[in-house]
Amino acid sequence: MIFHVIAEHDHSTCGRVENGVVTKTWEDVAPNATAWVEGSDDANVLGVWGYPVQHRIFAIVEADTFEAVESLFDFHLAKGPVEVLPVRDLIQSRKDLGLWGQ
Repeated sequence: MIFHVIAEHDHSTCGRVENGVVTKTWEDVAPNATAWVEGSDDANVLGVWGYPVQHRIFAIVEADTFEAVESLFDFHLAKGPVEVLPVRDLIQSRKDLGLWGQ
């Protein structure tokens, strides 16, 4: 299954912010904050895009279960909301039906 994930936090839980001031660069926090983008044995991360102005990340993840995706984002649950939406791959559906290219 394919999942669209939106994970967000705010200035108070941002790894770059200390006492209300941005004190760290993205490079300072990236090694620890972005390890999840490599996925896990149960979840394959297909793409990740960030919108830093609103402290929001968008990801496309492939996994057999919702629980596998949820587990990948456990680290983020104390920082802010994580929305995990199962989505249908319409291109693959069309190919499966033998309609691709017609």
